[in-house]
Amino acid sequence: MLENSYLVWEGESLIDGSPIFLVLTGFVFPTSNRRTGRSMIQSWILQKNLTPTSAAKQGLDFGVCGNCELKMSKSACCYVNMLPLNNVYRKHTTGTYPKFGANEIAILKRYRYPVRIGSYGDPTAVPFDVWEPIILASNKHTGYTHRWRDLGNDACRWKNYLMASVHTELEAEEAQRMGWRTFRIIAPDAPLSNNEILCRNAEDDSLKCDSCLLCNGSSSKPNIADRVHGLNWKVSNFVKYLNQQ
Repeated sequence: MLENSYLVWEGESLIDGSPIFLVLTGFVFPTSNRRTGRSMIQSWILQKNLTPTSAAKQGLDFGVCGNCELKMSKSACCYVNMLPLNNVYRKHTTGTYPKFGANEIAILKRYRYPVRIGSYGDPTAVPFDVWEPIILASNKHTGYTHRWRDLGNDACRWKNYLMASVHTELEAEEAQRMGWRTFRIIAPDAPLSNNEILCRNAEDDSLKCDSCLLCNGSSSKPNIADRVHGLNWKVSNFVKYLNQQ
């Protein structure tokens, strides 16, 4: 019987060696994320020994988030709602998540569920070889990394599937020179660069990630910008962060 959630992998973070795990959710019950769309499978990369809210508040989330400037311990404007992630963490501690395997890969191949690579956590904390079978089976995905500067020789593989997540025009230009397509979060009234288009959902909220799929790594598609969104205090913190750059 198909379950809603699966434990895909657990091991040492490729960022700092700390114990982390990866869970996929949404195989039976649709996601509540209105922007990504009801059919998109979500993926959660979490520290193994701390609840997500505690890890974020204490700055102990380096193993899953790296040096992301949006973290709660830095600029405090990460748009992810952390509280539901505590439930994912607690279920993992009980050992009740079924293991993701060949049957679930076959389901992805048959139904082509789109997958969001890194709904929380940087995908590059998890080995590339864990992600690639999932991405190839689905053939529909979105994904981002803040670690585009730090991947060394592995960057070539990740560029195929992930966007470089950037916050300023200078960062975007740097990433693009390195061969990345970019996804830039901008202030509510900020203009686009000449080589960017606005996220389609920001223009028309009936268009969801699960049907758009522009944010799927290297291709001839344009770079994407999206207006900062989320709780008002997080938006305010993001604008303050940009003004300090």
